[in-house]
Amino acid sequence: MNPGSAGGEHLGIIELGSTCAEMRARNIDLFEQLGRWVVDTPDPGLQRLFAEASHLHAWHADLWAQRAPVIPPVELDTSVTDPPHAVVPPGDRAAVYSEAVGQLLGDLAQLSARIDVLLDPSTARTIGLVTADLTELRYRLSAPEPPS
Repeated sequence: MNPGSAGGEHLGIIELGSTCAEMRARNIDLFEQLGRWVVDTPDPGLQRLFAEASHLHAWHADLWAQRAPVIPPVELDTSVTDPPHAVVPPGDRAAVYSEAVGQLLGDLAQLSARIDVLLDPSTARTIGLVTADLTELRYRLSAPEPPS
């Protein structure tokens, strides 16, 4: 079944990039092959057809190159912030951490509302896993300690 057809699988951006590269390469191959055939094909009608087709394949290769998605590299380390090293008294640390967890949960809820689960299930799954872990941690921070 063709991608995009009824009941077909969605073509993701990474696969689209690979597809564009493959189609470009195939068209460059045809451009070069037909160009070689033009010079040693005795039939003038076929020579003309191969010449026209060769130019079309060169153009198609350019179209696929222009269609390829450009995904800029993500520098994960540059996104890391250096948190302030404020001195937090031991008695306040659970509250400070609980607040940080609450902020993360809020950010995850906003992010979750912005993604399409069908188009980006990996991000949805990551958000779900992280949210579950943070919810558990937040609960444990607020629950009274069991007696020893």
